Amino acid sequence: MYNAPLLAFLLFTFDGVVISQRVVETQKGPLIRVEGSHVTISCKVTGYEGNVKQNFHWSFYLPTMPNVELQIVSTGDPHFTYAVYRHRVKTKDIYIERTSRDSVFLHISKLQLRDQGEYECYTPSTESTYYGIYSDKTNLTVVPDILQARMPAQQISKTIGDSLRLSCDVTKQNYHHTHLSVSWMLETQKGTFEIISLSKDFILQSSDAFRHRLEAGGLHLDRIGPSTFNLTILYLQLSDQGKIYCQMTEWIQDLDKSWYPLSTKHTESTEVFVIGKQQKSGIILHASSLCSGSEPATVLQKVCFLVILLLLI
Repeated sequence: MYNAPLLAFLLFTFDGVVISQRVVETQKGPLIRVEGSHVTISCKVTGYEGNVKQNFHWSFYLPTMPNVELQIVSTGDPHFTYAVYRHRVKTKDIYIERTSRDSVFLHISKLQLRDQGEYECYTPSTESTYYGIYSDKTNLTVVPDILQARMPAQQISKTIGDSLRLSCDVTKQNYHHTHLSVSWMLETQKGTFEIISLSKDFILQSSDAFRHRLEAGGLHLDRIGPSTFNLTILYLQLSDQGKIYCQMTEWIQDLDKSWYPLSTKHTESTEVFVIGKQQKSGIILHASSLCSGSEPATVLQKVCFLVILLLLI
């Protein structure tokens, strides 16, 4: 049995003549997006006659004035845009991307809270007979971008074989059901590598450079409570030296079951220095020679001995 709303078009026969029904479809909403992000809304038309390139008009309706049309932008009419949108269209903050002769994306490069409302996609007729559905609407909800990832900037010195633990705290949306993906990244002179990550589907993974250590149990990513994610690296190597930071992405599921990245943030970096054991011994011996002196010990000497003690830990 056919499901009528899912049909791309309907065919009717009158005296052997097949007449197609035009159907316009926008991306199904409501779409939830964050302020300041780049947003796309799709629109396509099917069931039209011939191979004629289709034009698209995009309009907007405020929640407070649902019956007042505000014309945004058009592929075929340069005078379509209302004054309220003229500057944003001229500067390409809002524009249409044509993906085929019968499908487009509406782009809003930097979403504003006032962009929340209903969007209508309309296609002018190219048929000899006016028949079908010529427009479709979708709702867009705009929410503040409150995602934050926090870890203080710091420097840490370690010896080969030591363990390292770092913590990252996150603040995210509370009014909508979202998922988080968490990645711990290492930035070195050779490039940036994913140490370990937890996907939005709760799957642990690593880049090729770290995969064997994850499989061997040398890497851990642990969630502590609702908002803290700990990284543990066992048996540090010289190659672990560099800047480590935590990156968070917040995801929301659209009506079509696809996942959309609402926002991505990263923390400050922890600079990690990894030294060999022989190198550490040399540093201690050198510091000892600098700290030696006659009694009583000076304040500087006491500081020196404290540094040596910390190196020994």
